[in-house]
This record gives sequence, structure tokens and C-alpha cells, in this order.
Amino acid sequence: MVPYIPSALLSALAVCAPMLLAQGAGRKVEHDTLPAVVVTATRVSVATAAPTSTTTVLLGDDLRARGITRVADALALVPGAVMVGSGPIGSLTSLFLRGGNSNYVRVLVDGVAMNAAGGGFDFASLTTDNIERIEIVRGPASVLYGSDAVTGVIQVFTRDGRGPTATHAFYGRGSYGTMRTQLGVAGGDDRHGFSLSGSRVKTDGILPFNNQFSDDVLSAVLRSHPTGRMDARLAARWSGTSYHYPTDYTGAVVDHDAEQSDHRFVVSLDAGYRFSPRVEARLLLGSAEFLPRNNDGPDTAADTLGFYGFHSRSVETRRSVDARFNIHLRPRDILTLGGEVAQERQSSTTLSRSEYGDSPGAFAASRHNGALYAQAIGDLTSRLSYAVSGRLDQNSAFGTFRTLRTNAAYVLSSTWRVRASTGTGFKEPGFLENFSMGYVTGNAALRPEQSHATEVGVDAFLDDGALVLRATAYRQQFRDLIDYSGAVPSGRPNYFNVARADANGVELEGEYHTGDQVVVKASYVLTATRVVSPGLDSTAGATYVAGQQLIRRPPRTVTIAATRTFGGGSHIGVVLSRIGQRDDRDFSQYPAAPVTLPAYQKVDLSASLPLTAKAATQVTQVTLIARADNLLGANYQEIALFRAPGRTVFVGVRLGR
Repeated sequence: MVPYIPSALLSALAVCAPMLLAQGAGRKVEHDTLPAVVVTATRVSVATAAPTSTTTVLLGDDLRARGITRVADALALVPGAVMVGSGPIGSLTSLFLRGGNSNYVRVLVDGVAMNAAGGGFDFASLTTDNIERIEIVRGPASVLYGSDAVTGVIQVFTRDGRGPTATHAFYGRGSYGTMRTQLGVAGGDDRHGFSLSGSRVKTDGILPFNNQFSDDVLSAVLRSHPTGRMDARLAARWSGTSYHYPTDYTGAVVDHDAEQSDHRFVVSLDAGYRFSPRVEARLLLGSAEFLPRNNDGPDTAADTLGFYGFHSRSVETRRSVDARFNIHLRPRDILTLGGEVAQERQSSTTLSRSEYGDSPGAFAASRHNGALYAQAIGDLTSRLSYAVSGRLDQNSAFGTFRTLRTNAAYVLSSTWRVRASTGTGFKEPGFLENFSMGYVTGNAALRPEQSHATEVGVDAFLDDGALVLRATAYRQQFRDLIDYSGAVPSGRPNYFNVARADANGVELEGEYHTGDQVVVKASYVLTATRVVSPGLDSTAGATYVAGQQLIRRPPRTVTIAATRTFGGGSHIGVVLSRIGQRDDRDFSQYPAAPVTLPAYQKVDLSASLPLTAKAATQVTQVTLIARADNLLGANYQEIALFRAPGRTVFVGVRLGR
């Protein structure tokens, strides 16, 4: 069935179409619109006859030129990716990829996993500052990355620093008192390079009080290739956020002093040594620290009844060492043999305050994981590419787990190619699910949630490569899903592997270039989710209800994005998106009630205008950046009872790139 596109979307497109679709000179495109090598897909830099994985690459320069400052907004453009926020900027923001749960995607920054133990990651504070590119791999990738990579992997790469040393800066202001500043410097050559950047963003929020958000980011990279045999790259990223939220669990604006803050620090060292033209060793050392804080005291001196205060402090750390050998059997055939050792720790203290007295609590746990993995990738013939891999994990909490993946792609002609893959993935239990004691009791016998996925796809490169079409169909089965039950005797485990679900879908993508001036991208995604076996809650408002859809995952999404570049480097772009209706739960009542969130559509507009002539070093390039999100003021909710931002406008000036 052809998806319905509302008249408001068509009107916006009609206004922008004359500027966007003016014919560009020279139609022939000499290359695939996506890079031939996506390192995240295979962890090796080798171009086979055809890519065997479904991937998307977002370039940092393109995102900044369009005024996109949050990775969450960038990922919303990726087919199969649905971002769900709980209201204002800074609120919890989750990613549902290909219909999987929000903890089914491994998130990496320069090779280091950012996920909490158990897979969760909040995209609210991850920005595009100093980003070179974002690589997105859709499909199971636990075979290379271990836990959490069930429906995909997202990796953020920081700028290496190449070219003459140059300063880049930005200052802008927008709706709701939003202000953003950024300053950085980068430079280098083929042997050495560096980048250093700092930024700050703050906003008053969309709600009437206690809704401020601020985010500070520092990032740096040092890169060295001192000899033809050795290379090393040291990357670090620190962020500190503060978010004030007046809403309670029903979405009501009632709290005057609830706030949360966190600090993240990620550092990685990626080094390699080539023993010979055929044998290379690589070592990746990674460390991630996350320190969340939550404070919600009495609203007034008279607030002394019931439960009126809560405070928590946590420290979550992940340390990892990954070593592997890449053995070049032929120019395009590589055998990778590797191993990884990782340790996760989490500790927290809490204090609940009520008229019945204070209730302090403490929690501390750790677990470690060791893994061996192997991958063979290359070309069997000049037309047939393959990637076969396997992994064995040994975890101190859940024992041994095996994952496998097989990918293949075949070049039918210069115009057509096909691809197919099948593989498994897993997600480890969260720390509280495994180890908690007190009001909630963890289950030490929990198994990882697991998946099996199969996909097939076809790619077409038409009109001398100016038109690229892609179609991908996939089938996923999720098993041993962990669910919570409060109806158990005190001291007995509250978590069990009970639920099962399926998520199947089709992703249709198109991209059209008219020379270097106009790019039009469109996607239509159909996602069918279904709970096969229910969870422990038998009510209609439970998370897993047999025969029902998984919540917050729209069955249909449509995105159309068009960009027109003019002489001198100016551009205008428009994104039209429609998110179909989806199931959710109303948690303001007990038991929770099922609700259906209506479909909504958004129009986002961006523009850039160089104010000076482009310099050879780009040091003195000054560009005006403007962006309007939700231009037509759509009123919608991504989570039941929590209003999403309305129309927002932002204008800034950039110096350099």
C-alpha cells in the first residue's frame, strides 16, 4: 500500500522544490554513493568486490553544514532507525533499530563501547562535535563486538586532523534560549595529525519551569605513523551534562527541583604493527567511565508527606583489551584471529526520603568477559565476496556463549548486485537483573537474550550511477527476553528469561544525484514486530503481550531528504518524515493501559551561506548556518504523555570547517 503523505508535507516540498531540483551540470557519478570500506562492518580496511553488510555512513562535515548537533538527530535519517525521546532536549533518548529493543545496539566511540552493562545507552548528550564520520551497521554483529550488537552497531570516529593546521569555531542561538559555542583546532599530514575541540550547549527547555539542559564536551586525537610498519592513534572524549526535569512518571509538570547530571570519559589507544606485507598485529585498549547523579529533594519546606526525596550516585566503568592478527592470504582475502578481555564494574548509593524515615541503599558488582573470535573476508571470484566469522565468549556471570555470522555478495553486472547474510547475536543481562538485592532481587541464573537474523538485499546503480536503489528484507527472532515480575515472594528473583518476539521488515532506499549540486534521498521502511511468547505480566498493559506489537516501534516510516548546493558552497536542504502510529503504554494508571500513539509528520529545513570567499586553508572561511526543526509545528508524542518539542529555530556562524 502506498503510504499517505499529508498535504502539509507536499506543500512544504512544493515551496522548496524549485530551489532543490534545479538541474545540475554533469550527471555522471563515477562511484558508489557509500564508501566501499566501512571499517565497523568487518574491523579491517579492505575493499571487496561488493560490500556484504548493510551499512550507512554519515559524514561529520555534512551534519555540521546542516546544523545537526546531536547524533540522535543524525541517526533519525537512517532507514530502520527510530529515535524515541521522553520530551525536551536532554531527556532520555533511545534508539530502536530494525524493531529490536532499545538496548540491542552497540554504541562505540573510537572503538570503545559506551553502553551500560546490559546494553542501554542514552543518546541525549552524544553530540557531533569533532566527529569525522558515523558508521552504522544494520544486522547482528555480536560475532565481532560481543554483547549488545543484536540489531546493529553504531561507531563514532573523531577527526584525525589532516591538512594544514586550522582553527574552527562556532557560535549560535535559537529557540527556548538555546546557545551553542565551539572552538577547535586540527591539522596534520599522512604521518602525524591531531585534533582538539571543546563545546558547550545550553537551553531553557520547552516546559514552563525546571527544564534547563547543558552539555559540555572536550575531545582530542593524536595520530602517528612514524614508520611504514607502525601506526598509533590515541583518542579521548569527555562530556558533562546537567538536565532539569519537572515531569513525573505520568508526564505531569509538577516537580520544581528534580535534576540529573552525568560525566563520561572515554579513551582509546589503537595501535598496529606490520610484521610483513602479509601479517599485521593490532591492539585496542579502551576505557569508559560513566558517573550519573540524580537529586530530587523536597519541593518546599512543607513537602514532608509520603515519599518526598530521592538521591543517587553511581560509578560505571568498562575496561577492555582487544588484540588480533590480520593475515593477508591474497590482496583481498584476510583472515583475522583475535581475542578480547573486558571487565565491567558498577557501584551506587541511594537515599530515599519519606515521612516513614530515610532508606539508604548501596549496590556494587563486577563481572569479566573473555572472548576468542575469527573472521575470513575476501573475494572467492572477481564477482563473489564473502565474510564468515565466529566468536566464543566466556563470561563470569552467564558462562559460555557462541555466535556465528555468514555474509555474501554477488556482482551481477556493473548495474546490479545482490547480498545475503545470516547470523546470531546476544545481549547480556543488566547488573541489576543479575546482582540486585533488596526490594528487587536479581537472578544469577539469567541467560543472555539472543537473536537469529537473516537478510537478503539487492542494490542497483542506474543512470551512470546517478540513481542508486537499495532493497533489503530481513527476519529476526529474539529469544530468552528478560522480564520482571513483582508477584514473587520476598528474596526470590524478580527477573526471568521468558519472552520471545519476532521483528521482520523491508527497507527501501533511493538516492539520486544530478552532478554535484542536487542530492535527493528517500526511504520507506516497513517493520512488523510481534510478541511470540508473553512476559510474566498477564495484563493488557504489559510490556510483552502475546500476539501484540512491541511498543514504540512504528510499522511504517517514510523519509524524503533533498539538498541543493549552489555556487560558492551555499546550500539549502529539506527533510520530510512521517512516523506511523505505534503502540505504547499509559503508565499513569495501574495496571498500565495500552494506547496507540497517532502518526505524525515533520518538516526540517537547513541552510548555509558562506559570508567570505573560500580560502585555500579554510582558516578564514565564515559561514552562516540556519536550521528549523519541525517547521510546521507538528504536535506529537514519541512516548505516551510526554510532549515532544515544537518548532525550533537556530542560527549560527561557523569559522573554518
